[in-house]
Amino acid sequence: MRKLIQMLVIACMVVLGTQVAFANYDKETLIEGADITSINRIAIGAPLYQPAGNAPNREMLTKIVYDASRVTRSHVVSYDTVLDTIRATKGIDARVLDRRQAAKLFKENVSELADAYVILTVANNSRTSFFFDVYKVGTNELLYTYGIYANKNEEDNEKTYANFCEQFYKHFDRAAENQLKKEMKSKF
Repeated sequence: MRKLIQMLVIACMVVLGTQVAFANYDKETLIEGADITSINRIAIGAPLYQPAGNAPNREMLTKIVYDASRVTRSHVVSYDTVLDTIRATKGIDARVLDRRQAAKLFKENVSELADAYVILTVANNSRTSFFFDVYKVGTNELLYTYGIYANKNEEDNEKTYANFCEQFYKHFDRAAENQLKKEMKSKF
């Protein structure tokens, strides 16, 4: 009986140790005073990203961020939709502008389509890190940040990137729900 208990304890330690070893480190921050409960539409901005090795290119990453939005309750507007709307209304093709001019044009015109926008920054060091920053449209005020860091054994591929993007949307929804619950509690 004693050997059986020892074996079960060792098995539990191995299982729990494995889960901890393969868990990604993430951190989210809701900026004090920011209201994310009123965000219904989020636009995706151009990612700040330089592909390394076999990692997806910038266009593929933008598509991955949009495709991962299927897990969120918010309506997500793709980067291409914003650029097409700007071209249709203003007659300016942001795709041919340099990065800074395109970003400025995006920020000035995204208010027609969304309540907030998200900018993804990817750092490809020894560990891939994704940083999602959500800004309020119009004021460009930072509302929410989420960072997730890959394990050393995770590859820079579409599957890993899609997983990170889905985690962002899930955490953002959860943060909005928690903020709403806190507001409801404070009213009563």
